[in-house]
Amino acid sequence: MAEAATGFLEQLKSCIVWSWTYLWTVWFFIVLFLVYILRVPLKINDNLSTDI
Repeated sequence: MAEAATGFLEQLKSCIVWSWTYLWTVWFFIVLFLVYILRVPLKINDNLSTDI
């Protein structure tokens, strides 16, 4: 019985580690996507401020 509980805890720990890895990967790609999308408005903003 104790072996089954230990195996379950190991599986749970492994699942938590993988979920954090996936969350960091998703966060990283969201940040990259936002920088890519916002780069054009930021450049327009910089160009307008340098012309004035």
